[in-house]
Amino acid sequence: MSQFKIHGETDIGLVRENNEDSIDWYLSEDENSALAIVADGVGGFAGGEIASRLAVEHTRETVCRKINKDSESWGAESARMVWRVMDAVADANNAIFSVRSKNAEIGRMGTTLVMALAHDENLCIAHVGDSRCYRLRQGALHQLTLDHSMAQELCATGIVGKNMAYRNVLTRTLGVERCVEPEVTMQATQAEDIYLLCSDGLSSYIDDDVIADILNNTIELSKAVKQLVGAANDAGGQDNISVVLIKRIS
Repeated sequence: MSQFKIHGETDIGLVRENNEDSIDWYLSEDENSALAIVADGVGGFAGGEIASRLAVEHTRETVCRKINKDSESWGAESARMVWRVMDAVADANNAIFSVRSKNAEIGRMGTTLVMALAHDENLCIAHVGDSRCYRLRQGALHQLTLDHSMAQELCATGIVGKNMAYRNVLTRTLGVERCVEPEVTMQATQAEDIYLLCSDGLSSYIDDDVIADILNNTIELSKAVKQLVGAANDAGGQDNISVVLIKRIS
């Protein structure tokens, strides 16, 4: 049986007046199952902070309820993990959309979401928007998600590079439409893998080689998280910064 460690932190940064990011994580008593969630309320929209909090709360509640209800076999098949994260995203989207529909003063509230559900040797990732998941394996950092953004779509066509005015224009967000389609992928984990979930307050300001250097040279997850947040603040802290790390230790 595989075992995991997990730790996270969210920080307001050095410029913003409030933190629109929300995070949460779960580790089972036997440390064989782990759940990490990062949500980034859509910047500049009223209600972004509410949207990210609802996303995290409903995602965790849905996943953990299903785990506890089916504790013997919930992770026996990768398909079960996919169904669970899909249900969790749908529940979170419904909750945000409902609040948004009933509260005109909140405006165009929405949020990104990235979540990772790990059990034994499997890890299921779901994301909507530009919050990301990376994997550090044998010293090398690899981005496992592609942003749902105009910049990413144009970059894929070869028209323009990623560093452009469209960087913050999202093509998919949670809670804006009645239905949303998350991108879901399965990963086979290995011992010593580290999975990094983050908001763009980290990924937009810190180069991949800096992230890899911190993860490769810091043993304790709590210290690695603080160093990553500190590096983003050292780079200007222009946005809220959120990081959750999952490490497979056996």
